[in-house]
Amino acid sequence: MKKKTIAGLGLALMGLAVIFALLSFWRENWGANQTPGAVEQFLAGWLLSGSRYPAAEIPNPLTPTETNLAEGRQLYEKQCAFCHGLDGAGSGRSRVQFYPPVPSLVPPPNQLTDSQMHFVVQRGIRYTAMPSFAKALSEDQIWKVMLWVRQLPEPQSEGESASPSESTP
Repeated sequence: MKKKTIAGLGLALMGLAVIFALLSFWRENWGANQTPGAVEQFLAGWLLSGSRYPAAEIPNPLTPTETNLAEGRQLYEKQCAFCHGLDGAGSGRSRVQFYPPVPSLVPPPNQLTDSQMHFVVQRGIRYTAMPSFAKALSEDQIWKVMLWVRQLPEPQSEGESASPSESTP
């Protein structure tokens, strides 16, 4: 008898959860030109926070020489700056078009290790604007981009960003 009561309560709670979810989704405006609602923001944040980057913790095998940094900068400007901006702060020309928004690559927001960033660049992140660069960039090229990103200066203040050319070695 006790098991039936618990099962009945469980089914009732699941039914209420489904009804709540359907009503919440029904109220949302899912147009791409709309500011995401609370439910969508919560779900996107929850899904991204739960994403794992199962990258082996290996250090960048390349050293930040002038040649590696120059190539990393060139690759970054060609492949990444459109979304992440020249300053790496997520201020690229396409920043307003994407949801979830394009993240900053400069401190303090970026908490990923080099190997985790390499994993993301190589494989991309499904259901976001981050594509896989596995076919466009070699392993060494991705590591060179990591070298460049790691030396980008922190933006001075909100709305003001440092120029990457000022930080070129």
